[in-house]
Amino acid sequence: MKRPPLIASVSRVILPSPPSVRDLAADPITLPVPPAVHGGPTLDHCLRNRRSSRSFLPSPLTLAETSQLLWAAQGCTGLGGLRTAPSAGAIYPVRAYLLATAVDGLTPGFYSYDADAGSLLLLRKGDRRKSLARAAAGQSCVEECAFALLLTGWYKRAGREFGDAAPRLAAMECGHIGQNFCLQATAMGLGAIGLGRLDPEAVRLLLRVPDDEEPLYLLLAGRI
Repeated sequence: MKRPPLIASVSRVILPSPPSVRDLAADPITLPVPPAVHGGPTLDHCLRNRRSSRSFLPSPLTLAETSQLLWAAQGCTGLGGLRTAPSAGAIYPVRAYLLATAVDGLTPGFYSYDADAGSLLLLRKGDRRKSLARAAAGQSCVEECAFALLLTGWYKRAGREFGDAAPRLAAMECGHIGQNFCLQATAMGLGAIGLGRLDPEAVRLLLRVPDDEEPLYLLLAGRI
């Protein structure tokens, strides 16, 4: 059962995310809970060794590894749905979608990620890496990755509070999320990269992103 988002105070209620376009009537997939890691690579090590990977091995990632990377990107860490990455006003206008193609335990397809519940919901089946690569200026690393994490901006959340600054603040939030993602991949010995060079409308049409969300950033992960 999906757990409701936590409420930090009576004055601030976390708004539900907008519905996604779905082809399938699938049940949510509960992800493994990322363990608290002690004694692993230090933050200093990860900062010094983080590099953008543009070539990936064909070996799949495990569901646990995928869950760890998703949690690092947008996982909940406190009351009120507070997350690993900062957000202006703790509004969290950035949504995350997973295009999984080489993840053990996941059907290749396009999923929405529920950070509050720690779960995935299958929206569309199929491997769309080649088409997504074309929408990302033909970058071949998109075709090689185990999965791609698409970040979109749903500005209605931030627009009520910050007006015209909402898109800029959402873009900043994507940067925070991307750095968390890449540092976590480094700590796990995996490759990762963030791609900002993409055609938002082509991505929207390919993956059927809701009309009121803007594709902003693409994060890739895989073995190296």
